[in-house]
Amino acid sequence: MIDIILDEFHFSTLWNGGILLFILFGLIIYFFLLPNDGQASRGKAVLFIASMIILFLAIASPLNVIARIKFSSHVIQLVLLLLVVPPLFLAGFKPEIIKLVREYRLLDKIISISTNPVVAFLLFYSLFYLYHIPVIFNYVRIDLFLNYVYILILFNAALLLWISILYGKIKRIGLYIFANILAFLPFILVLMVAKNSLYSVYTDINLFMSALALCLPDWDTIPEDFFASLLPFNPVIEQIKGGVIFLVSQLAFFIGIILYKNKVK
Repeated sequence: MIDIILDEFHFSTLWNGGILLFILFGLIIYFFLLPNDGQASRGKAVLFIASMIILFLAIASPLNVIARIKFSSHVIQLVLLLLVVPPLFLAGFKPEIIKLVREYRLLDKIISISTNPVVAFLLFYSLFYLYHIPVIFNYVRIDLFLNYVYILILFNAALLLWISILYGKIKRIGLYIFANILAFLPFILVLMVAKNSLYSVYTDINLFMSALALCLPDWDTIPEDFFASLLPFNPVIEQIKGGVIFLVSQLAFFIGIILYKNKVK
């Protein structure tokens, strides 16, 4: 069904060239402009490149269009952006950049406070749950600027959270990671037990058209019947699928981190 739907979209609609250029620019900065004292191994470079590829797939590939049609695909986007890309990005980060940051006391102080485990935890989950309040989610998803800005803010909050997990001086890291697992559970449970659609942007034809129109440069020439034909997915089933995907994914990644941290010790 999805492949038939995607055939109706132009190549430039499915693949965001602007974000591709932005990511390529980031790679150029990483390899040619940022200082390198020899500590950045090939392994780090591979991890950084992997994080950029997955970031592109999450927000600039057909997945971004599908996520506006199917809620479960939106959840896959969340998994990639919040659970996969941040740890890969941080693992591939050049250590000498951190040394440069440390030279600026004010910037170092801000980063130290924002990566404090408690601060990072509260900041990330406040933004995550605020984004998924139905009225806010519906509003943000139909505004191109707000959508990308909020996703960027949430992604940066995820980076701060993962810094605290991977590099923070936490005595009981297992307990901290378990707290993160528990923090996602209310969102997951609501998705799995809700008997009605939570987000009108996936069911209301007008909101749906406004959200999908952000991906279509000439959307005003497309008949409403076309948009209506893209609503064949049961929203409640999509929410349940999304809850299962998020539950399995977060358990896999967080348990994997616990095992990794124990092995490093």
